[in-house]
Amino acid sequence: MWGCFFVLAMHAACVVRPRVVGADGSLRLRYGALVDIRVPAGRIAAARVDRRFPGGRLVTFAGDGSVNLVVGSQTTVTVELTGPVTFLRPLGASVEARVLRFHADDPRAAVAALGVGGHRGLG
Repeated sequence: MWGCFFVLAMHAACVVRPRVVGADGSLRLRYGALVDIRVPAGRIAAARVDRRFPGGRLVTFAGDGSVNLVVGSQTTVTVELTGPVTFLRPLGASVEARVLRFHADDPRAAVAALGVGGHRGLG
């Protein structure tokens, strides 16, 4: 019984506002209850549509400061930061990221919503 509850809770957490661009241009990326990354608008240097197919896990943290939040075996948006943002990994360890890659249903609209650099929003 509890297993069904946890599966439903994880699914709900992944589909309810997993990526949000705030009115001020800030970005919030979540992957269920596992990862919650908040990026102030001033930290976003560039955003572009960038379809990639990283192998492996759904959430990966590379040694070069990049984070992949994979959905359907792909990421569609890359966001480069002016400086690192710190957030908690699953089980509580902190990590810094300078490049964020994630999946957006409409990557062009996402890039446009961010409105940075030569690319407006997340597309």
